Amino acid sequence: MKIVRMILCAGMVLFLLFSPGVLASRAQESFVDARFLRTEEPYKGSIVIYHVVRHRPYSGSLTQWLKGCAEKYEKRHKGVFFEIEGMSEETLNERLESGRRPDAYSFFSGSLYSDRLLSLPAYDVPLRSGFFMTDQAAPYCCSGYCKLIKTPDGEGDRTYYANDILAARNGAGKDDASEEKADVLYLDWRRAGDLIRYKDGYALAKIEPIDDFTDAVCWLGIERDDDPKKAEAIKGFIAFLLEPEQQQSLNALGLLSVRSDVRNVPPEASLKAVFKRYEQVTTVDPFAWYRAYDALSADAALSRDGDESARARFTNRLHELCR
Repeated sequence: MKIVRMILCAGMVLFLLFSPGVLASRAQESFVDARFLRTEEPYKGSIVIYHVVRHRPYSGSLTQWLKGCAEKYEKRHKGVFFEIEGMSEETLNERLESGRRPDAYSFFSGSLYSDRLLSLPAYDVPLRSGFFMTDQAAPYCCSGYCKLIKTPDGEGDRTYYANDILAARNGAGKDDASEEKADVLYLDWRRAGDLIRYKDGYALAKIEPIDDFTDAVCWLGIERDDDPKKAEAIKGFIAFLLEPEQQQSLNALGLLSVRSDVRNVPPEASLKAVFKRYEQVTTVDPFAWYRAYDALSADAALSRDGDESARARFTNRLHELCR
C-alpha cells in the first residue's frame, strides 16, 4: 500500500511539472486553428458589373437577363447584391478614364483588353464546338449574323450591310441602299428580329443563315484590381450563369447557349435555320479581336472600295483570328 501511494504521488508530481507546457501547446494549436485554418467568411456587400455592348439590340434585354440571374444568385447567397449597368463602349471608356472601375465586365469579343482582367479558375463546363474558355474571361452566350430578305419572292437587289467586316467577309462592294430602303440586309439576327417585329414592311420578310462565324460572343471577366473576397463571389456568379437552367433561358432572347448539353430552341420559327447553322460556331479570341479590330475594319472598308491588297490582308488576318 505504501508503494502504491508513492507511485501515485510521483504521478501527481510529474503531472504538475508537465501540464502547463501541454496546456500552453494546446492553447497555441487552438490559436493557430482559429487564426489561420478557419474557413474564411464569404463576401457580403455590393458588386458592380458593367455590361458593355457594341450593338444596340444587346443593351436592354441582355442587361435585364443578367439582372434576373443576379436576383436568383442573391437568394442563394444572402448579403450579396449586384448592380448591373448596361452601357456602350464609349461610355465604358469615359468611365475608365475618370477612374470609375466596376468589379466585373460583361462584354462582347473586341470590347475589352485582357490586361484589365483577373485570372479565372478552369470551369468544368461542356462547351459546344467552337467555344472556349480564356484565362481571363468565360463565354456565356452568343448571337450571329444572317441575311434578311424583305419580300418573300426575293424581288429587288438593293443590299445593305450592317458593318464593313460583315460585308468584306461576304465579298461585297459598296452598299446599294440604306437599312430602311434595302431589299436584302446582312446584319445581326437580333436586329433582323427587331425589324420583323416592329417595322412596317417587314411582316413577310424571312431570315436565312450566312455561315457559322460570329464575333458576337458575350464574356464575363473580373476587374484585375478587385477585392479578393469580391472576386471569389464573382467567380461563383460566373459558374451560376453557366449552369444549364440559366443557359437554356437565353433562347427566349434569341441567343444561344454555349453548353453542348443544352438544346438550343429558337423562340420563333424565323430563326430555326439560323439556330441550326450555328450548332457549332467559328469564332475568335475576344482579346485578339480587340487588338486586330481597327486594322481589320480599315482593310474591310478599303476592300469594299476595290483595293485588292487590302482584301488580301483582310482575308489573311481574319483567317488567322478564327478559332
